[in-house]
Amino acid sequence: MDSMAGRWSGAVLALAGIAVVVTNVALPRLTPGSEVGPVVERPAAEPGTAAEARPAAAGPRLVKYGQDIPSPGQVAEAADRYDALPFDGIVMRTPESADVFSPRRVEHAPLLAQVSALPADLRMRDNWVRITLHDELDWSDDALWRTIAANAGTMARTMRESGRPYAGIWFDNEWYGEGSSPWDYGTSTRAWTPSDDEGATPGLSPEEAAALARSRGAEVMAAMTAGWPDLKVMVLFGPWVSEPSTYEALTGAGLPYNDISWVNELSGPFFAGLVDRRGRATVIDGGEYYGARSRSEYAAFADWQRRGFVLAGSRSVPAPQAQDYQQGVASALAVYDRDQQDDYDVLDADTLEELTRDALAEATDYVWLYTEEHEWGASRSMKPQVPQEYVDAIEAAARQR
Repeated sequence: MDSMAGRWSGAVLALAGIAVVVTNVALPRLTPGSEVGPVVERPAAEPGTAAEARPAAAGPRLVKYGQDIPSPGQVAEAADRYDALPFDGIVMRTPESADVFSPRRVEHAPLLAQVSALPADLRMRDNWVRITLHDELDWSDDALWRTIAANAGTMARTMRESGRPYAGIWFDNEWYGEGSSPWDYGTSTRAWTPSDDEGATPGLSPEEAAALARSRGAEVMAAMTAGWPDLKVMVLFGPWVSEPSTYEALTGAGLPYNDISWVNELSGPFFAGLVDRRGRATVIDGGEYYGARSRSEYAAFADWQRRGFVLAGSRSVPAPQAQDYQQGVASALAVYDRDQQDDYDVLDADTLEELTRDALAEATDYVWLYTEEHEWGASRSMKPQVPQEYVDAIEAAARQR
């Protein structure tokens, strides 16, 4: 890894970076477990079973995400099945997951009922609720962003109040909507090309647009930490996705990468705003990159993700606070059950085990497995049930941490 880190450092010595300012916020105390129903106890795992035998996680935690995403209630209905999986946590959804970043108000009581369905005694303790991005958003609409911040705060507050084993909010920040993406500064295929009448912030200079997106990220994070001061926020694409330099850096290291900075310029500044107001909370760069095929390739991506893009110069992370960013932002690496470089073929169990093991060896905080082919639990995804050989493969990789 040292030699790989040196490659990035040598490539960026003449370039500048940007900054993240941390603001600590006085936050109200909330009472965990209020307005929640009784805890439903389940029998202890039988001696010798996978759930009973699996040791506590050492090293980076391993989280399951995918198209077979369950609700907390579905996990409760099949708790023994989920407990037998070789993960430290799982990502779940609620009906409100797509409403946080929207003008629709998320109501406290029904959301609390949803998140409280997760069994309090679930073996997996590092669990998450996903939020996604579907609506066109006007960055200059103060009333809209007050609603979005309130929604995010409600999500954080209810998860904390539930008393259930949640780690935090899983922000899948890919744009899933139709129309204009809120991350797309302009419509040019060249990043940060100004436009008077197109893109997410027409008429604003790159500096003005970045500052506005950053302020909205800070607004949302302040609301979340008011509801749960020490929560974790996993953001799947980190600020590196907004940087045109990412393409040159990764492909120059022999890694496949499709430059998408030109449709994601404002994603990085928004992420930086989350970091600005994190207080005691933890912001995690989710590292959604599926091109690595060896431990050395994971190491190369991770070094760019954690510090390379900062050293190379960034609109999201200015130089005076670069050290705070590198020390204060956690990171994750991702594994995908398909091969993007080979017509999206499904990986066999041995390959998935190897990639998971390599990712765990290079990760500092989290690794997440994203699956599309199989149903790993009981989400009613209509996918075929995962073969046991895949479960055993991930189990074997996890044990080598």
